[in-house]
Amino acid sequence: MRFLAGAVLAAGGRFSGLGASVFVAGIGWTLATLFTYGINGVCDVHEDLVNKTGRPIARGELPPGTAAVWTWLCAAGSVIVMLSTGSPLLITYDLLFLLLGYAYSAAPLQLKRTAAGASGSVLLMGLLTYAAGWTAAGSTLPTGPDLAVACTMSLWMAAVGAVTKDFSHVAGDAAAGRRSSVTAWGDGTARLVAAAGALVVAGGFATVAAHRPALLGPAAAVLLCGAVAVAVLCRTTRGDEARARTPYRAFMVTQYLVHLAVFARLVWPTP
Repeated sequence: MRFLAGAVLAAGGRFSGLGASVFVAGIGWTLATLFTYGINGVCDVHEDLVNKTGRPIARGELPPGTAAVWTWLCAAGSVIVMLSTGSPLLITYDLLFLLLGYAYSAAPLQLKRTAAGASGSVLLMGLLTYAAGWTAAGSTLPTGPDLAVACTMSLWMAAVGAVTKDFSHVAGDAAAGRRSSVTAWGDGTARLVAAAGALVVAGGFATVAAHRPALLGPAAAVLLCGAVAVAVLCRTTRGDEARARTPYRAFMVTQYLVHLAVFARLVWPTP
């Protein structure tokens, strides 16, 4: 959705204006994303067992070796597909995304081990995804709406998603020696940071959207509602292990709805 949002915004809001290059690059970016999630699953088996996340490797349904093979095949496939586009920028973005995905999960860097490393990684990977989308659509420089959506939703991941995901992973993070938001700052501070981050990011986007209400207004309204929901859940789920993942789920649903709001406004513009 991030890649497509970048492409459609760069194409002036016309889905019909997207060429074959967007389809091809989209396949390559999907493979790169699969690599990023795959390598994380391969490297996080111990933590997943402690946290009882139910991911396939931790459940014993997918052998780590098999997962690793398919993960690296996805990385290779992504590079091959991006090379076929002939775009130096797309190839560069793809390689940077793969490098960040690897550095996030695997030794020696394991950026996921610290709150700053985790947030910084997802921020950059989000921005690279939007940039790849608008580059695939033939844009050389992003427009104002491009930048507004890309920066806002990348910050949403870094300031909200990267923090709220830690609420249900405390035991595994502690066992692995990670300095995540919760293990480093404490549960109360981490929840305050996530709640404040959600409201600040949504408020900033609303301020920008006020200058382009026809295009960005609905998405800004959705993000504000989602930010309030996340902030409330950060407060009301404290100490409730059964609902520890609820703020993160609210974060996820919000980002889906924001992108759908962007697409809807592009498809059905204001008369």
